[in-house]
Amino acid sequence: MPDPVPSTPGKTAVVLGSSFLGVYAHAGFLNGLVEAGFVPDRVAGASAGALAGALFASGLRGDDLRRAALCHHLRFSFADPGVLWRLPGVLTSFWSSGLFTGKRTVAHLRKLLGDRDLADLPLDIAVTDVASSTPAIRRSGPLAELVMASCAVPGLFTIQDVGDDRYLDGGIAAELPFEHLIDDPGIDTILIHRIRHEPGTGPNVNWETVANVVGIAHHTACNELHRLRADLCRQRGKRLIEHESTTPFPGIFSNRLAPQCYKQGLDSGKSAAARL
Repeated sequence: MPDPVPSTPGKTAVVLGSSFLGVYAHAGFLNGLVEAGFVPDRVAGASAGALAGALFASGLRGDDLRRAALCHHLRFSFADPGVLWRLPGVLTSFWSSGLFTGKRTVAHLRKLLGDRDLADLPLDIAVTDVASSTPAIRRSGPLAELVMASCAVPGLFTIQDVGDDRYLDGGIAAELPFEHLIDDPGIDTILIHRIRHEPGTGPNVNWETVANVVGIAHHTACNELHRLRADLCRQRGKRLIEHESTTPFPGIFSNRLAPQCYKQGLDSGKSAAARL
């Protein structure tokens, strides 16, 4: 009787969660994995995770990835002068679906990554379909536009038009987008990278506000959805590894804490690679 043929080793997908300016820690995490000798077979991301994943999947590694993620041109590309015209409309709900259009970010990403199509990369991008009010995973389409769509926080950014589709932030209902990987026969291990912010490092607002309440409601829904997806993942026999990086809250106007966020993500990636 012939010897049994060894099974093909399973593949691992890295899932990068949404987080305010989390591109710094996510980029460090990905570089940490590679420095430790592990390269993921696929990357899935929402919002900042989609942005970091796009840089990585496009071939940026090491210092190139670090510079691209921490570049102040990337951070400031999200703003545009038209906010002065759109602000009254957003505050009164009379016009404009958001303060910023994201067009400068799309232009920056095209300049950095070229006119790539998502179908050519081992990358899944989470978005929210406005027409159907459902989360969606895109595996094809214009890379720069889809990354911006995944980052389009409601109210902060306008609805993003990608071809005939209209999208908002992928982290609305898929803060950690891995549900589509549960039934993927090519993936047997899912490594999640979540970013937490150190207490007391965010905006110094110690009283209750509408923003606080909305944030609590959003995180409550995301945590419950994550629990259900994690349970389903384990029921299907998939190996699920959750890894957290705790970083300071990145500054909105200053890049001062970006290197520290990156470094903590880097160390976290090396630690996660050891678990794999």
